[in-house]
Amino acid sequence: MTWPSMRLSDLCKVITKGTTPTTLGYNFCDKGVGFLRVQNIGNGRVNYERDTLFIDERTHETLKRSQVQPGDVLVSIAGTIGRAGVVPENAPALNCNQAVAIVRANGSVFRPFLRHWLESSDAQRQMLGAMVTGTISNLSLTQVGNLQIPLPPLTEQRRIAAIMDKAQAVQAKRRAALAQLDALPQAIFLDVFGDHTTILGRWPTKNLGEILEFLTSGSRGWAAHYADSGNLFLRIQNVRYDELLLDDIAYVNPPDTAEAKRTRVQPGDVLLSITADLGRTAVVPEGIGTAFINQHLSILRTKAIAPRFLSAFIASPVGQRQVSGRNRQAVKAGLNFDDIRSFVVPLPPTKLQGDFVRRVAGVEKLSTVHRASLAEMDALRASLQEGAFRGQL
Repeated sequence: MTWPSMRLSDLCKVITKGTTPTTLGYNFCDKGVGFLRVQNIGNGRVNYERDTLFIDERTHETLKRSQVQPGDVLVSIAGTIGRAGVVPENAPALNCNQAVAIVRANGSVFRPFLRHWLESSDAQRQMLGAMVTGTISNLSLTQVGNLQIPLPPLTEQRRIAAIMDKAQAVQAKRRAALAQLDALPQAIFLDVFGDHTTILGRWPTKNLGEILEFLTSGSRGWAAHYADSGNLFLRIQNVRYDELLLDDIAYVNPPDTAEAKRTRVQPGDVLLSITADLGRTAVVPEGIGTAFINQHLSILRTKAIAPRFLSAFIASPVGQRQVSGRNRQAVKAGLNFDDIRSFVVPLPPTKLQGDFVRRVAGVEKLSTVHRASLAEMDALRASLQEGAFRGQL
């Protein structure tokens, strides 16, 4: 079945966006009217209770065109393009910045249906084709209004939205299970090694520099070597707190130089973020193949303690305090090699470290299964979307 396509602007009362209050001489506040940004939109939701800025009532009144109403569909149009969410009916007064478009539909389109369509491959392809790339990727309001949306009858829109809601709810449960699994290594760390506040007094300690066999950081200038396939190029987004993420990978065909050899990782290396978001850690696993790091990461290589223990210790509260205490806040956050070498590290018995590593390995096996299942769910949802908006569901 083929449905007629309509310009989005023909189905809306308003398509508008906000601005940054400081450009007009207004300041943010500690409380007041919630001020939304792209990070407040995700997984079909508008979250105004987390990571939200605030403006006062006077500023909100001045920024009248970007006042958000319950039921509005918000879509990100700068930086990260195409995130969409529906503002809850019980939402308080809200406003937004210029990276967020407010799409206020008329009665001919069901808003949850519109939100799901904006996240579909059809809508994403249209946005990608219209996108302007300068210093930052963006869509204009005219380009948003020109998006062509298939428009089945309202009853069919509601049916499709209900099916997509159920698929997304299953995904959300799997993500919640993964989040619980991701928290387990630190819980195991506490169970094996005790309260982190006393860990440095419980066993002998050394400065990290005394037990490192190798310490280096990545280098700039890799842009010329990016490729569609090849060797992995690990960046800061691949390193979380005591976890390596390989779902957003870049590839390089590296030059045969000493610089490239220096920044090539080995299984068991601990990666540490040393600029911007400091103190993220991860252990390079066996079987990763040839991989290199960029300038935001460093390699910590040691055989004196278990790499998995070292990563978890740096990610623990006592480790993170050492990171923040050495942060060189000049132009941007950063750690140098002397900072890293000065970290004070406990040396628990080898058996305890081994127990910790084995228990965490069991959790990571389970996480791998859940991640594979989530990837299958993502593919299924994408297939459902593709069929739904072509009238094949």
